[in-house]
Amino acid sequence: MELEVFRKLPLGGTDRRAIVQALAQDGPRVARGLLAAQRSMIRPRGAHLAKDTAVVILGGSNGITRALAVQLLFGERAAVFGVHYDSEKMQIGGHHVAALVEAATAEGLTARFWNADATKPETVEEVVAELKGKYRAVHLVNGIAAGATKRYVEHGPTNVKDIDVAFDPILQVPDFSRPENIRRVGLVEVEVATDTDIERTNRFMGTSSLLWAEPLAAAGLVAKGESVVAFCDYDFEPDDPVYAMGPLAGAKKLQRKTMQEIHDRLGARTVRLCYPAVATTALGAIPGGLLMYGLSAQILKERGQYKDVLELGAATAPIFARDFQGSIFRLDEAYQAALPEFHRRKDALSPENLRDAFKSLYR
Repeated sequence: MELEVFRKLPLGGTDRRAIVQALAQDGPRVARGLLAAQRSMIRPRGAHLAKDTAVVILGGSNGITRALAVQLLFGERAAVFGVHYDSEKMQIGGHHVAALVEAATAEGLTARFWNADATKPETVEEVVAELKGKYRAVHLVNGIAAGATKRYVEHGPTNVKDIDVAFDPILQVPDFSRPENIRRVGLVEVEVATDTDIERTNRFMGTSSLLWAEPLAAAGLVAKGESVVAFCDYDFEPDDPVYAMGPLAGAKKLQRKTMQEIHDRLGARTVRLCYPAVATTALGAIPGGLLMYGLSAQILKERGQYKDVLELGAATAPIFARDFQGSIFRLDEAYQAALPEFHRRKDALSPENLRDAFKSLYR
């Protein structure tokens, strides 16, 4: 059966004016409410961070890095500094950060965030200056997600199977909670990346850890054998038509290379944080990403192995413990094991069985 080709729109096609209005009216309330609900589920997870250390998160305003910030602040009682890059009017991240800082301050915890480009030297300098003299050692988690979801020119453009899903207009994540939100299955176009696309993706997602690690080390904040430098990775399949054949894969490979350099030259404990596909704003921008999340989540729920964003963030905390060993921390084993079944179901997915294929997500 031939599938229709549809355009993949940002945030599922939610009207920009509706987003601005919804965020202005309900953003603070929704952000505070979500945080309150999540804090009630937070428990210490064994990070055992020294009192004279801090964690810098590149990101922290949404997705898994926000969940990690919640765990570190309210579960581990750690000092957290974050650098996010959000539109104040168009993105929920600023409201999430305001709620985090407000709640942390009320509990006497340290939380400070900058809304700035984390790849600009002046941003790095300002944050490092804030940390120097206040902390003995700093940990760094790089969760920047700002890459071109395109293909290298040698692979050319293509169409990939995906689903059209409505997004929550305030939280800005795909909303699988109702069957009518899963609107159609079809093909979406994947364009070819320009040199500018590739350079920008490498800058944000390929070399940004080194951009931060070097000034932190120069300021005496990287304690050899103690400080953790980690980045959020995705172990993509080698034949993935989008992720594996474009700047996203190139940047991940470059990031892995620079992490080795940080370990060898600066003495930090470097860790790849391997996560499954999760229902985040960033995933929704990747052609095929919503289908990847939806079907894999369905399978994992059937198997009793599904973890949401908050659970994944909380499960990351043990990497900071002094006795943690290893350069790869996997939270994607169940997801990787589900991929053969995912592909079988993806090939069989059609307009006729569309909503039934995701029934565990909205029941």
